[in-house]
Amino acid sequence: MKCRTLSTALAAIFVITLSSSAYAQRGQRGAPPPEPPAAEQRGFGRANTPTFAGPPAGMQALPLDLFTSKNFYKDRDLWSDQRYFRCNTPRQITDVWTSGRIKDNPPKSASWGDCKIDYPREKILSPYPYKTAKEHYEALLAEANKAGGPTVYTKATVPDWDGWYTRDGSYASSQWTWGTVNQVRTILSLLTPEYQKRMVQMNYHEGVNNSPQWNASFCYPEGFMRWWSEASSGGNFQLMMNPDQVQFMSGIAANFFRQVLIGRQHVQKVPQWYGETIGFWNGTTLVTWTANVQAWTLSHSMFEYSDKLETIETFKPAINNGRFVGIDHEAVFYDPEAFIAPLHLTMRFNRVGTLDNPTRRYTYIECLSNLRNVNGRPNQLTAADPRYIDYYGRPWAQNWEKYFEVGWDKPDDDLPAAVLDVLDKLDGKKK
Repeated sequence: MKCRTLSTALAAIFVITLSSSAYAQRGQRGAPPPEPPAAEQRGFGRANTPTFAGPPAGMQALPLDLFTSKNFYKDRDLWSDQRYFRCNTPRQITDVWTSGRIKDNPPKSASWGDCKIDYPREKILSPYPYKTAKEHYEALLAEANKAGGPTVYTKATVPDWDGWYTRDGSYASSQWTWGTVNQVRTILSLLTPEYQKRMVQMNYHEGVNNSPQWNASFCYPEGFMRWWSEASSGGNFQLMMNPDQVQFMSGIAANFFRQVLIGRQHVQKVPQWYGETIGFWNGTTLVTWTANVQAWTLSHSMFEYSDKLETIETFKPAINNGRFVGIDHEAVFYDPEAFIAPLHLTMRFNRVGTLDNPTRRYTYIECLSNLRNVNGRPNQLTAADPRYIDYYGRPWAQNWEKYFEVGWDKPDDDLPAAVLDVLDKLDGKKK
């Protein structure tokens, strides 16, 4: 190894860095996102996507639909017909190009989905009589007061829910927020006219123009409601609790940091990406109210929501044979600007580990992307593009050297000893 040249060493370091870079960025950005766990592919998920070259038996195509329209804005009267979207779910529309279902004469040749797949609209609407999140929260607080609460815990008595959680896959067939179980028209029927228009706009440009504006691709913020989307893995979290705060940490392309402030009031004046959440305990049930949310989008080909979005959530212990096994979660979504009525969702989160696990870690996510919109569509930039950022190659120094140090004489410094030691060990393994 004594005779190794500087160029050889640099080449070896380049290979190591490139491999590390590819590994670090895999799963954090790009299209399509990673597949969900097998358990989450049950029901009407992306696995075994029903595909028909033409309308399924008993279904007649419309003369004009999403994939043949030149201006979807003029087709509003057709949006309530599932055939306008060729019976595809929102998720199938966003995946129609990456899954190969667009076929050989796009976009007119786009495949059909199963027209029988849908999740009942009445099960998505909230079963509660409350018109606002404030009214809902105050009613639940009154219940707690009536029972002698709210419950105040100490460090010694706070429920022991700390640990690692994952979504219960048996709920996959009811998760309408994933965009995999509904006809597009059903989701549209829950939205106000303006937000119907925005959703169809997303469907059209992702499904027809192959211009998917996926949050993870561009390292956009996830946004509050994406905690309930499938690909974000927001529901697979680390939970930590004390008498004053309950914290959820999760993510796959970016970090979700949800913090419940026990016994507090809302004080935020500026909308936050994950809102501001307050809560109280009623026995072993945690009740939360999230408000002051930044307007954003739920997920690929799904809807946008406004900064009026608020949620009331309850978290209850799931007990099996006297043993705590997870959390039963209920969420009610209030957004008078985007939704025609409050919406509702339930899920179970299974505890799969406790915080004393000796090997499990939460890895903070840094989303690094060289995907940029070029002529309206996302493209992966190469090093030849001036907008390309070599995140693992001292990009700050590269900028100085490009603009301020051109033509300078630079010393041929030796590589750092630590790096040479690593290369010596690699060479030793080869002998």
